[in-house]
Amino acid sequence: MAGPTNNSTGTPNAAQGAGDALPMFYAAPRPLDRVKDAKLKVSRPSHFRFTANTNAIPLLVDEFPMAAAYYPIVFAAGPSPIPAAVVGLKNDTNLFLDKEGRWLNGAYLPAYVRRYPFILMDDPEQKQFVLCIDEKSDMLGEQGEYALFDGENPSDFTKSAMEFCAALRQQGDATDEFVAALKEHDLLMPNDAQIDLRDNTRLQLSGFLVIDPAKFDALPDNIILQWKKKGWLGLVYAQLLSSHRWQNLVDLLQIRK
Repeated sequence: MAGPTNNSTGTPNAAQGAGDALPMFYAAPRPLDRVKDAKLKVSRPSHFRFTANTNAIPLLVDEFPMAAAYYPIVFAAGPSPIPAAVVGLKNDTNLFLDKEGRWLNGAYLPAYVRRYPFILMDDPEQKQFVLCIDEKSDMLGEQGEYALFDGENPSDFTKSAMEFCAALRQQGDATDEFVAALKEHDLLMPNDAQIDLRDNTRLQLSGFLVIDPAKFDALPDNIILQWKKKGWLGLVYAQLLSSHRWQNLVDLLQIRK
């Protein structure tokens, strides 16, 4: 199973070179430029085809309750496991897109997708985050809906995008704290999955982690109390309950065949 490889907030370095790994979906992110982008506008997405070639999308902890109603929630294996919504059973297929590239009606749309084509990037020289945009996105153009700049200043739309990205950054820090606690108490376990399809074929999914319910139940009472105060118990239950959503993906795959 191919999971997301960037950190939970997708906050790369503004000085990245072409050979450096880019956040998923982003082909050419760069800082906004009030001169270069004076006439540039951005439109609402008419499709989500930029998500077509993935089967896992990063999640923030605030999204767990909504996402658990539609997707299995897993943690992409790695030094810093990344929470992710599984949207497909094959590495390069998002089953939640229809033939026109629209997200399936009614399904929760992850914030990582809603943020695109904007993203915060780290500017090490200025020691701050800067708002960037993927200049390869087809949502950009001089005939778009919302101007990026109003004269010399960012437009209200751009300010809203900045606020949204900044909020996600803060949620990313909270997500990292939760994942660190899961690792500290050794609650994450590999969970390779075998899925049998109706045509008697079998899919093998690997490379992801889930919460071990037995180890969670064995946590000391004082830790449970701490997690209750932090609001983490609901996150654990959401992840555990989301394991029932694998059947959603099987059904969607069968519909496509």
